[in-house]
Amino acid sequence: MKTWKLAPLVLAPFLLGNACTDLFKKNPDEVIAPGISALKDGDLLTAYDALDKARADNASLAKVQSTAAYTYLLAGEYDKADNALAAAEAASSGDEVGKIKLRRALVALRAGNLDAVKEHGVASGLDAGKVLAAEVHLADAESDEAIALLKSVNSNDAVGQTAAEYLKRLESGDQFQASLAEATALWAIGQRGGACEQAGDLVGSVESESKGMLLLLWAGRAVTSNRVDVAASLLDEAEFATIPQEQAWRRQATLAIVHIAKGEYDEGVALFDALASAGAPADGIADARATAAALCKDKAVARQLVEGLESAAVGRSLLEAGAGKAAKDQTPSGALRRYMEGR
Repeated sequence: MKTWKLAPLVLAPFLLGNACTDLFKKNPDEVIAPGISALKDGDLLTAYDALDKARADNASLAKVQSTAAYTYLLAGEYDKADNALAAAEAASSGDEVGKIKLRRALVALRAGNLDAVKEHGVASGLDAGKVLAAEVHLADAESDEAIALLKSVNSNDAVGQTAAEYLKRLESGDQFQASLAEATALWAIGQRGGACEQAGDLVGSVESESKGMLLLLWAGRAVTSNRVDVAASLLDEAEFATIPQEQAWRRQATLAIVHIAKGEYDEGVALFDALASAGAPADGIADARATAAALCKDKAVARQLVEGLESAAVGRSLLEAGAGKAAKDQTPSGALRRYMEGR
């Protein structure tokens, strides 16, 4: 009789297949909970260790693998991040595979592996992946391949709008516009210095009603990419371009950032003060001051630029400028503040 009572338990895995195994499968949300909690607290080291262990103990759980990959990405361990995502991909099915492919493309982008960006971006089947792969093709001057991918994008969201803007430039018949699309793609994939150098030679020759705003856009990008001379040249051209009245303050704000980046502190601070007195948008000026502080080589001037301001951007800027104590004091409560306090 004992044998017959045990028989159903012994045979259960064969009769139920994976259903029996699933009864004992761990809940991935519970497994990653300690790591997620540490991430929210800004404790990246604890999060890394918790999720690394969770991944080792639960290799078959896709969500555990992909969450651990995020901490590897933050740590700059790109090969390890891709290995974790590959394991997550192998354990996934349906729409989740495409999402993981897109994450692998983003990891490859951070690692500078552009061939893998194209491979995973296209394989994702997602519009965002297609645009990402198209941008790499454009950066490699492979416009035909890029156009084919961009034409396959169907969404009407920001991704679709980006694809449409690229196609508009590429199919305009204007070589300057097409080259500007390539520069934009270079910027998008992180080759920002080269993008600004290329755009600096192009934007002035573009015939468009939006030329003034393009000049300001690339001037801002250039100064934050340490191409200060390119930024200054673009701002000189912008002085004679048509810029909407409500955006005119941006030229002066960007010029102030250029002065700060060049070490011309008195000129930069004076320009910022003049803008504030003239009624320029407070939020816009605050962002510009934070950007200038990050580029400032003098801690005292960096603190002066953002005196009385408190935001995550201000905190990051002061940290970049080497003013660690001020960075903590002027960062609002939250994960970034906790991260700074734990450094």
